Order: sequence, then C-alpha cells, then structure tokens
Amino acid sequence: MPPWLADPYDWSEIASGSIDVVTCSEVFEHAEYFWITILEIARVLKPNGLAFITSPGGGPRHRFPVDCWRFYDDAFPALARYAGLNLLEAQVQWVPAYRKGIQWRDSSAVMQKPLRDAAEGFEEALRQTIGKSLRGGKPAIEEILVVAGRNSAPDEIGEISPLKAQPGRNAFAAREAELLAAGNMLLMKTRLVMRQIREIKRIITTPLKDLHL
Repeated sequence: MPPWLADPYDWSEIASGSIDVVTCSEVFEHAEYFWITILEIARVLKPNGLAFITSPGGGPRHRFPVDCWRFYDDAFPALARYAGLNLLEAQVQWVPAYRKGIQWRDSSAVMQKPLRDAAEGFEEALRQTIGKSLRGGKPAIEEILVVAGRNSAPDEIGEISPLKAQPGRNAFAAREAELLAAGNMLLMKTRLVMRQIREIKRIITTPLKDLHL
C-alpha cells in the first residue's frame, strides 16, 4: 500500500476508475477489514482493469502489527463476487514449492473489473457505501498488547496510556497452562510429530509432476 495513503481503508487520494493494474501481495492477512480493501481495489480500477492478489492460505503467525486471516480455496472467489469483480483465476498452493518454510500455502487470484452500465454503476456505488459503513477506527494493537500481558498500549502520539482491566481475557492461555501441567504435553507433542510425519509421507509420495516446482 502506498505510504502516502492517510487511511488504509479509504483511498480518497486515488481517483475512482484511474488504475489499470493493482497488485496486492501478502497484505490481506494483515488487513483487519479486508472486505473494505477489496472494495477500494474495485473502485480505483478502470473498466477491464486487473487485480492480482495473493495472501497465505496457511502458515505461522506473523504480525505486522496484526495477523488476522488465512484464505482457502473459496475465499477469493467469494470476495470477487462481493466486490462485483470477475474472477479470472484462483488457486491455493496446497503442494509445497519452497525450499524453506514448507508450512506456507499461498492463495492467489486474478480479478477483472467489468464494464458497467448506469444501473450497475449505481449498484457498485451502493455496495461501496454499505460495505464501508461499519469499521473500527484503529488497528487492534491494544488487543494484541492485552493478550500479550502488557498493561498499556500506545496512543496516537506514541505515548503510553492505561488500559482498563478486563477479567477473563487470558482464560484461554490459563486453561492451556492447566492442560500442559496435567501431563498432556507428551500427548500433544506426539500428535504434532505424527502430523508432521504424515505430511512428510504425503510429500514424498506425491509425483514430481504435481509439485509445480
């Protein structure tokens, strides 16, 4: 996303129907409201303009500053319909193709903005208005800090402001600690190892022609 955009979900600096091609690589997982992002992409594209979007369909957490979503086979086709774009191609990279980090599975799509008549143009404007009507004002960095056990979060000018105590926010972590203390660690590790063995076996038995290397 260009650094000169003041708001990641309101690209007022870019005129509607002014862009031939939009590329969006490994962004949607970090966008809390990716459904607004796809609407802005659709808005700024020229008729017949193209959008290439890729985002993880699987992989470890990597906050920047948030990591919210993973996208499976049906995700981008659904987003194309939601934004009124034609889906030209969509695929999830289920077979690993990287030498390192085989846990990553990229989901990719190519979409095209269709030519619209007056009625369809009104429908697009209505979709834009409704789709952008509900959103939060700030990224969820405060949520991350609370879950991480910190008592404060940065405000808009970079200082530290207190957060209200919220009992029960760490209930999941506490329950996980209880289970581990009860002797389930060995069972969990065994299941993880077996899962990894099954994945390795699947990769080994996959014909080379299907690896898309």
